[in-house]
Amino acid sequence: MGVAFSGGGARAAAHCGALQAFHEYGIKPDVVSGTSAGALVATLYSSGFTPQQMIELFQGLNFFKDIVTPAVPKGGLFDSRPLVKLLRKSLPYTLLEELPIPTFVVASDLEHGAPKVFDKGEIAPRVVASCSIPVIFRPMNINGLHYVDGGAFQNLPVSAIREQCETVIALNLNHLEEEKKYKDTLVSVAYRSFMMMMVSNTAIDTELADLFIELDTYGCLAYDMSRLEELFFRGYESALKALEENGYSRVLPKETIVFAKKRRQP
Repeated sequence: MGVAFSGGGARAAAHCGALQAFHEYGIKPDVVSGTSAGALVATLYSSGFTPQQMIELFQGLNFFKDIVTPAVPKGGLFDSRPLVKLLRKSLPYTLLEELPIPTFVVASDLEHGAPKVFDKGEIAPRVVASCSIPVIFRPMNINGLHYVDGGAFQNLPVSAIREQCETVIALNLNHLEEEKKYKDTLVSVAYRSFMMMMVSNTAIDTELADLFIELDTYGCLAYDMSRLEELFFRGYESALKALEENGYSRVLPKETIVFAKKRRQP
């Protein structure tokens, strides 16, 4: 059984809530795939992080200070090296092929104009490549090739693992509801345009999934790190409802999740 995690920035906290529901229902994926922030969740899960630990890793961080830093506008407005550094420090594994659960990370190859599915190589740069929205973030150079966000081709990476799995559950985060009003800024235009692209290319992979779960992230912005706990519980409830409606049975009692409070950095 496989699980495919879509991209969606900070809203990926809802993926963590869904994983908590899976745990309580005895669902343990044999294979995982992820695009953008979904790749981050997939690799953390494969590395042995609990859903709660994933949230606590990013609590108190500021996206535009601790995850990325401003860059000279060449290739992108922001540099993702802080995230590379954070992953190298936090992950107990260095290479994708070392992970106990086979993990597939989807990025977009700029040189060849094609999707790239990584299942080998250093984890940190490949995950960050998958998260690098064009124009906003600098492309990631891996072995002389430049990669950007996998959402350009495949924001819901079901096809990356479809042939390897009898059953694939797809977890989707992205909606266009949260930013109805047009904003005339470079970041807003680039992000909004990319969001429309991601939503449109999700349809094919949605049809390939055996169970498609739309996680409730309405009203939450991709770079707002202040609502991670809320998103966790919204993702949990969304997954819970979908599992119950599709005949899954609970095997563990509901856990009481209390997050360690981290002081937000000034």
